[in-house]
Order: sequence, then C-alpha cells, then structure tokens
Amino acid sequence: MDDQRGSRDDSQPSDPSEGVRIIGADEAAEAMERDDVAPRRTDDELRYGDRPPSPPAGPRPALRFPLDASADPTRIERPPVEPAPDPVTGPVSLPHWTEPPTGEVPAVLIGDDQPLLGDDDDDAEVWSSFATSTPRWRDADDDWGDDGFVERLAGESGEVRVGALGDVDAEPSHEEYFGFDDMAERVEERTGEPGVPTDPGPRWEVGDDDWSASSDGGATEGEEAWADDEQWSDDGYEDEYVEEDIYAPAGGGGDRNMPMAVGVGVGLLAGLVITAVLGPKFVVVYLTAIVALCAVEYFDVLRKVGWEAATLVGLVATTALPLAVYWRGPAAVALVLFLGLAASLGWYLVGAGGKDPRVLEGTGATVLGIVWLGALGSSGSAIVGLSDGVALLVVAILATAAYDIGGLFIGKAMGHRPLSAASPNKTYEGLLGGMGCALFVAVVLAGVLKVGPWTGVGAGLLLGIGAAVAAPLGDLCQSLLKRDLGVKDMSNRLPGHGGIFDRFDAMLFVLPTVLWLAVAVGNVV
Repeated sequence: MDDQRGSRDDSQPSDPSEGVRIIGADEAAEAMERDDVAPRRTDDELRYGDRPPSPPAGPRPALRFPLDASADPTRIERPPVEPAPDPVTGPVSLPHWTEPPTGEVPAVLIGDDQPLLGDDDDDAEVWSSFATSTPRWRDADDDWGDDGFVERLAGESGEVRVGALGDVDAEPSHEEYFGFDDMAERVEERTGEPGVPTDPGPRWEVGDDDWSASSDGGATEGEEAWADDEQWSDDGYEDEYVEEDIYAPAGGGGDRNMPMAVGVGVGLLAGLVITAVLGPKFVVVYLTAIVALCAVEYFDVLRKVGWEAATLVGLVATTALPLAVYWRGPAAVALVLFLGLAASLGWYLVGAGGKDPRVLEGTGATVLGIVWLGALGSSGSAIVGLSDGVALLVVAILATAAYDIGGLFIGKAMGHRPLSAASPNKTYEGLLGGMGCALFVAVVLAGVLKVGPWTGVGAGLLLGIGAAVAAPLGDLCQSLLKRDLGVKDMSNRLPGHGGIFDRFDAMLFVLPTVLWLAVAVGNVV
C-alpha cells in the first residue's frame, strides 16, 4: 500500500490475531462513522514526510535584532516619518475636573496691626517705610548692647540653661553619676521585668486594702511585686535600703564592712595555709571548691536575669577542669572544653533548654563560664603540679591580694579620677597603687626571700609585672560583666566582699599569667 512507508520485520513473531479480513460495505460504512477510525487521505492531501509547498508571494517578515551575519540591513522595514502637528492657536478645553482660574493672589498677613499687602491705599505706605529707612551703623562696643538678654537668660526666662548658666544643684553628684542606681533599668531593659530588690524580709501593712508579704519575702499571688515603685516609696522605706546599698537588681551586695572583710580574707588565707601543709592534693581540692562556688554564683545570676544557659553542663565542666588538669596536665583542658561545648549544644538539641530556647545566647554564656572560671581557674592546679608549685601558687595569691588591698586603701585615700565606666568606684590612683603593691610583694617573695621554684630579682620583677597587669584586667572584665548583667555583686556569700567570684576575679587572670611566665621564661617543670 502507498500509505505504508516501512516494511514489516519478518524476524519478529507476529500476533496470532493479526491478519487481513475482508469486510462488507455495511460494516465498512459503520466503521467510517466511528471516531477512532481515520478516513483515507485523498491523492491531493499531504502525507507524512511530504514537503510543504512554498509560501505565497508577498511582504517578507521584518528582521529581528540582533541581526545575524547573513541578514541584510536594507530589508528592515521602517515606518514612514510623520509630519509635526500644527501648533495650537485656538482655545484649549480643560478636562471636566479642573476649576476655572480665578486670577486672584492670596493676601499676606504682616501682623495684627499691619495693613494687608495688595490694598491700593496701603501699599504705598508700607513700601515707603523701607525706602526711607537707613542702615544702622555700630561704631562702639556699647552699640551692640543686648538690652539685658544675657541677664534674662540667666534669670527666670523659661529657657533651657546649659553649661555655665545651668543649675549646679540639678546636676548629678560624682556618687550619683558613677553609682549603680541604673542597674534595675538595665535588668528591666534586658528581661522585660523590673529589678527585684534583695529580700529584706516580710513587710506587713495595716488596713483592708493593704497587702501582706508571703513567707519568702515577696508579694502574695495576685499582688504586685516588691519592685513596684509605689510600694517602696512610702515612709522612706526605699530610701533606707538604697542608702544602705542593699537594693540590687539581681544579686546581693552592700557597703564593705572592713572588719568583716579582713576576717573573711584571713579565713581564706588560713584555708590555703592549712591545705598547703596537708599536701598538694588538698590544695587542688581547695581550689576546685572555690572554682565550683564561683560557677554556682555565675550561673545563678544568669538565671536571675533571664539568660537560658545550660547550668548543669557548665557546673560539671567547670568543676571537672581543675581536677582533670592536676590528673592529666594542661592537655586535659582541650578535652574538657570540647566535651563542654558538645554537651552544651546537646543540651538544647534534646530539648532541655525549653520549647523555644535561645541557643546562641545560652551556649555562649555556658562556654564563657567554663573557659573563664574552669580553664583559667585550673591554672592553679597546673601550678601545683610543678616543682615546688605550692610556693609559686602562694606568690601568685599574695601578689593578687596585695593588688586588691593596696588599690582599696590608696584609692580611698588619694583617688579622685574615675578609671572606667565598667567599675565607677575605681580610680587611676588606686590602680597605680595596687599595681605597685603587687610588684613589691612579688619582688620581695621571689627576689629577696627566694620563695618558689623560680627566684631572683629578675624573676620577681617578671612575676610582679605579670600580676600587676593581669589583676586589674581580670577585675575590670568581671566588673564589665556585672555591669552588662545589671548586678552589683555576684552574691553575698562573703560578708564585706560580695560573692566568691567578686573576690577571686583578679586571681583568675593572675594564675595563668604566673603559670606561663614560670614555664616559658623560668623553665620551671
């Protein structure tokens, strides 16, 4: 058949039901009416594979840009040039929404007693005053008199007075400017909750409308919190606690009681002496207990101000670091830090941090506590592991104590220039005095008394300079942290000192400094 272009492949088995069957006219007519049967093409119709006829003669389609290499630019059809429209000389009808112009000019008001410009009768009088006026020449100083302007400004003029004209009594004093009264506002800004004062105990009111305190010193359920300004402002109750410096947004603290502070310091030093006599292992246990208590204060303050840290992970890792360093040396720090970071992230991965935890904030705060308290505090265990390391540890501790004591007394006696906004009560004079005391103690112990494995005047100077630089750095960094958290002291566990972290903040920076000076420069092993 002509319609069949291909030939049958005899190698392929054929369908047994396939074949040719001759049908009659009726059956063929019925099949032609079916939709699935295509009619036979006529001889003049195109079949598959036939070449279509050429298009009729006429205009060619316009070329498209960009032109190819074989295109003829002369074949591009260009529209004819339209002549410019005739200029409009007659009236132009505006759209229906426009208003007809009035031609009027609005009047300008010069003043209540001045005529309106635009009036024919008054224009000449107004403009003539400018024509007849002459410049005012000022040849002497008194010609520039201000008619008492400065006196009125300095008096009750209602103007805002600044600088030399300002009210000296209204400006904050040195204590107010560098105080901690804005701590509650910083806590409220960070957590969305007002600062909570240190619990002064239950306070009972008399009257049907008054509220009573709960057993823990706070307000009963359904009542307002202790930090409400109205509940603290009556009868001078708030002033009493503010003056005593008991009020703290999230931590304890108070004015330093010098006899109590001296007693606490002597007790801490006595604990070091007793453990040093018992042996290096007891010294490490003593240092580990101090680091653990610092970690408890740190994570407790984070919880109070609303930071979602992995507290359990931080406490375990911080406490384990001093023991691991004494057992396996400084190489154990890397292992514990890795485990602490992995456990901190896993803490939030398993959902221990809550439904919608702030992972970056919590993990960063946790790792910061592990590094700051655990890793730096474990330097004391590394020092104990050195030859005659307990004596070197005593040099580091006494130099740090000399910095604190010298800075305190010299700053109180001579200090008047504030050192940093992070710690408003510290002064440049106290800083220099404390650094000098630390240097003096280190030179006396290591250079004169030959205490420790690295002795001599040079060793004393290096150890003293290292302690004098590291101690204020650690002190100011911890003050900056407290300032950001909105607390004055990390706790009130040590009467007269605040918290344990507050007492050992400088020492946490001095211990690694003394360790690596002794190892790297003094070749102590």
